[in-house]
Amino acid sequence: MGFKEAFTRQGDGENLLFDDDAFIYFAISILTLVILPLIYSVIKPLFTTYVFGENRRKFARVPKSSNDQQNLQLAKQELRLKWLTTGYVVKIIILVALLLLLNASIQSLPKADKIKGFDPYEILEIDPSATEQEIRKAYRKISLKLHPDKNPDDPQANQKFILLTKAYECLTDEDKKSLCMKYGNPDGQQSLSVGIAMPSFLLKKENRAAFLAVIFLLLLVVVPIIVLYELRSIGKYDQNGVMLSNQEKFERGLEENLLIKKGVELSSCSDELCRLRLKTEKQGIDLEKLVNELKEEAELRKIQKFEITEALEQSKKQKNKKRRVTISVAMILIYAHLFGKPIPDSVKSLYRSTIKIIPKLVNSMVRLAFEFSMKYKVIQWRQRGRFQTKFMGARCINNILQFSQCIVQGIYETDNPINQIEFFANKAKDYIKKGKMPVFQELVQKSVDQRVLPNWVPEEFKDQIMNEINMFPQLDIKHEVTVDDESIVEQCNEDIFSIKITLTRLNTPEGEDIPFAHSNRYTYVKEEGWHILITYQNEVFYYAQLNGSNRVQSTEFKFQPKMYFGDVVEFEFVLFVISDCYRGLDAEIPIKFKAKKATQISRAVEYHKEDQELDKSLPFIQSMLFPMQNKVEDSDSEDEDQSKKEDE
Repeated sequence: MGFKEAFTRQGDGENLLFDDDAFIYFAISILTLVILPLIYSVIKPLFTTYVFGENRRKFARVPKSSNDQQNLQLAKQELRLKWLTTGYVVKIIILVALLLLLNASIQSLPKADKIKGFDPYEILEIDPSATEQEIRKAYRKISLKLHPDKNPDDPQANQKFILLTKAYECLTDEDKKSLCMKYGNPDGQQSLSVGIAMPSFLLKKENRAAFLAVIFLLLLVVVPIIVLYELRSIGKYDQNGVMLSNQEKFERGLEENLLIKKGVELSSCSDELCRLRLKTEKQGIDLEKLVNELKEEAELRKIQKFEITEALEQSKKQKNKKRRVTISVAMILIYAHLFGKPIPDSVKSLYRSTIKIIPKLVNSMVRLAFEFSMKYKVIQWRQRGRFQTKFMGARCINNILQFSQCIVQGIYETDNPINQIEFFANKAKDYIKKGKMPVFQELVQKSVDQRVLPNWVPEEFKDQIMNEINMFPQLDIKHEVTVDDESIVEQCNEDIFSIKITLTRLNTPEGEDIPFAHSNRYTYVKEEGWHILITYQNEVFYYAQLNGSNRVQSTEFKFQPKMYFGDVVEFEFVLFVISDCYRGLDAEIPIKFKAKKATQISRAVEYHKEDQELDKSLPFIQSMLFPMQNKVEDSDSEDEDQSKKEDE
């Protein structure tokens, strides 16, 4: 409670008064605690994007045409504005409002002279050298102004008048004056008082209804809406940001012999893409032209059972318009992307949002396929195959990732991987006659000195091609099989084995981050992703995804052979290293090793010296009881000796 309120206690025993000054200090403290973390959350994305983001990372593509330059700028803009979301704008608005409120609170702080303490001369507006007559005159003058009867609208008029009376008594009564000099209070030493840090305007009757309405709105409307919104978002998306409602669709569509084009169907029927709708008549006309181009392209490529063609034929056969099969907008845009068709301007926004979400959908499919594979193994071993369920091994996951490769590079599954290089995709047909296309994987994996382009490639394009080849990862894959206990010489199937896989990008200098994935068709910024599969007899035992900017990345798989394979002593694993960005750079490496049975080897059990000493020593409880037992035995022997002496 403030000093002033100690003198304004009303006679009816009401000690809890509304303190404006305390409320201002309390409000400033609370606002500061809220504003500081809010400022940090607002500045952090700006700081990381403009200070560290673009300086730490570089784009892995060099603009070679006006169209490529435009795509690069769009990708950079996407990276810069990644943090600019609706939630971020709301944060800024809230921060500005809180800063304005904090500034208003600081401006309304009580002045220093207001909180000096109880000063009767200041209250009566007189000098300390004033005579008793001047004191009385000043008291009468001010009391006429502050009397509660003359200020019925002022809720603090009574307190001000009591304070004025106390000041007058302090200067006219010698006893109270001495108490004021000693305790700073004409009433003498006071007990502890409690005040309420709330604004005094709540005392006014006309403000109470508005205050209760605000409290009602916050507690019964705003807070429940925020809680319900958070509860709806919890459990709605998986770790890849994909809606969990897609899981049932993916479970029905995924299978061991999954075709790559099945990925188009699964992606287009996802909840994120199946809701795409055309908003203008222009979009419908452009999309209809695009469908006709896709049909012609499918005939040239001799694609059997093309989904769009089959859907159109079924629609023609169906007389009832309501039952006609409709073609998904997302499916049309995905096939246009894979066939390399130009996208009309009217549907480019739909196209970009469609292609952007597919890598996330692919990661969810891969994770679900791996979970199915692990579920099948557990049920087969424990239930002996009586429970019927789907089996999805390495082939299913591999095909899903190959679909992701096609999306990122903008090529169809039957296209030559060399089409990932711009020259061979767009200009090679003008120069090649009897020559052959080079092998993409050989060009990438060889060193710069060993790379040789065909003779029919014009000289003016060779430097450009070589620079673009160097943008693809030249990967070095190493694996190592070890046992956790390095002192073991002979390995048995009961030991804990570890398979460590290390990926090194050789064409990235040490100390530098790897660039983003290179593509001439995928305009969004994407990290390179490498998926690690370890299989045994086509069953996936281990899966890991390596992302990030580090030049060297590794993962480790630990297992006990006997728990997984029983008495098997010769193991032939297969290591798959699959990219989700590039075609033709996947690797399949066999991993072979042997381990004897535990009964075939004899190991001497070695104890540490400290363990041996602990074994020799008695446990704690026995060490406490043993001395007492010795004392009892000693006392018994002494009693026996004494009794013998007495008998003698």
